[in-house]
Amino acid sequence: MTKDNRSNWILYSIFTFLFLLFIASFLLEFGVNKSVEPGKLIYSSDGKVLRPPLPSSLEHPLGTDKNGNDLFTKLIIGFKYTFIISIVVTLIRMLIGIFCSLSVLYFLRPLKAYIESLLTPFLYVPAFILFFLLASEEEIIINKYGSHFFTFYQVLIIVIIGTPPLIELLIKEFELLLNKDYVIASRLLGASKFHISIRQIFPVFKKRFYIVFLQQTIATIILLTHLGVFQKFIGGKAKGGIIGDEDRFLSQSGEWGGMIGQSIFDMVHYPWLLLYPACAVVGLILLLNIIINRLDSH
Repeated sequence: MTKDNRSNWILYSIFTFLFLLFIASFLLEFGVNKSVEPGKLIYSSDGKVLRPPLPSSLEHPLGTDKNGNDLFTKLIIGFKYTFIISIVVTLIRMLIGIFCSLSVLYFLRPLKAYIESLLTPFLYVPAFILFFLLASEEEIIINKYGSHFFTFYQVLIIVIIGTPPLIELLIKEFELLLNKDYVIASRLLGASKFHISIRQIFPVFKKRFYIVFLQQTIATIILLTHLGVFQKFIGGKAKGGIIGDEDRFLSQSGEWGGMIGQSIFDMVHYPWLLLYPACAVVGLILLLNIIINRLDSH
């Protein structure tokens, strides 16, 4: 097997695995899992009553969460929310970033230095701090507009805080391409900005687009994890415990960052609640990095 064939096989395997995991996530939540009741209380071999969360067993390989749900199933169900949020955020960022960066280079070039000076601070301010400042009134928004609007608002904030650094990156990427000899020659021969973008910029940038897209997806997954650690759950919070009687909250959506955040205080007594979601996030980032490395080596 040649190096290129091996590289393609690895990429196809990763894409197939992620696709099957995505499909399984929907099937488990809206199909098979709807008829499965969580284990509330069980009896040990010596007759003692045990309540969730329960450690790994033959019935629950990764244990259960605080509501008695199988943790392995919850991880698969939560994958689609993690994946969809990350992809949607990244796609919107890329569309805005491409439009704004080309607009700066084509129409606002005299102001380019000033625009970049406005964008630069976003590279150094942690994104989760900006999220805290912009999306702090959770209960007020949910009570007034509902949880669905609040989720949309959270996603919008994540898009906004990550777009300025991306615009600055794309300005530099496109400026390098616009300074290529063949682009300069086309411009001197009277080619329009639209023609240059469609025929000469985008075809060359296509491979780089995929790499930047995946890098932005990884950055979004990391941001979701940071937000979860600080108890900022996408979709809002739900009461913990079997009957919602605990002071701590759980992630309403069940995305992986929220699963990590809701278990951060349980790592001493119930380490599996934190360990397995953390491994899932690390594994997903690792797979995306493998894709980036394979694309970069082609």
